[in-house]
Amino acid sequence: MAGEDAAESRRKHLLNLICEVKARLDGKVDSLSFPIPQFIVIGKQSVGKSRLIEALAGETFNFVSGTLGSRRPTVLEFRNVPGLSPSRWSVFDENLKRWSSYPVQEVMQIVGSAHEACGQNVSELPIRVKVEGEDCTDLGLVDLPGFRTYAKDDAMQALAKKIDTLVFKFMNDENNIMLCVEEAGDAANLATLGKAKQVDPTYKRTILVRNKLDKYYNDLTPENVNKWLEGYGDL
Repeated sequence: MAGEDAAESRRKHLLNLICEVKARLDGKVDSLSFPIPQFIVIGKQSVGKSRLIEALAGETFNFVSGTLGSRRPTVLEFRNVPGLSPSRWSVFDENLKRWSSYPVQEVMQIVGSAHEACGQNVSELPIRVKVEGEDCTDLGLVDLPGFRTYAKDDAMQALAKKIDTLVFKFMNDENNIMLCVEEAGDAANLATLGKAKQVDPTYKRTILVRNKLDKYYNDLTPENVNKWLEGYGDL
């Protein structure tokens, strides 16, 4: 038991070290000169990426990104801390280069303001959030802006193209493992998986996450539900 505790402590220390290095070097070196593997979450807008992230965080929350949605990467660091309840939420201060803790609702406002500050543009500069609690999974990932399938005017079309360019920059980085979120009811299109295939033809770094199975319940049976969860031949 003591050996397992020591190994767990070393693993958590390594995660924290990688997190700090990434935060301090972000924007100073590119990913090729300092490669660190990481998970990135990709999917269409409103596909349910936040529900996946909530499951990993161990609690429900709602990042408010304004009327235009997210427009910059959100780096999320989850740390499992037995006995810590409620969870402790922190935001990395880019000026002071340190983590500062806030009530969860204030964190939501900070994240929302960071996205709103982009206006009709996007930014590669991430907002960094850390969640520590007894129900968290030890993991770090990058939540990227959702692909836009509808743009009502020229300004929104331009924003959609900027988001595509931003997200594809992360997708093209072979150090990044893509968590590709698709709706079960969108099996005929699988638009995001198609984008992933453009940069990862053999899916060696693509993980398909199929959600909203409840909206496709008429086609689910005890015999095929596992096939749906396994990708139903789409990978």
